[in-house]
Amino acid sequence: MERITVYPSNAKQKSLLKSLLEEMKVRFEVATTKDETLLSKKDFFAKIDKSIAQSENGKTKPLPKDKQKEFLGL
Repeated sequence: MERITVYPSNAKQKSLLKSLLEEMKVRFEVATTKDETLLSKKDFFAKIDKSIAQSENGKTKPLPKDKQKEFLGL
């Protein structure tokens, strides 16, 4: 069976989703994990802005063709 992962953005959404799943008699579990790969919206945009500034200042380096293919999964 497939899984669906949902990330509510606040307590109200979480509560509503739990109520809905309980009402539908859908089995679910609530797990809390510290996923280091997830960024807050503020951190995400700060990282993008930093990258843009680095590019504008010429602080970039070329990526060889073989690394490009590896990165893109080609």
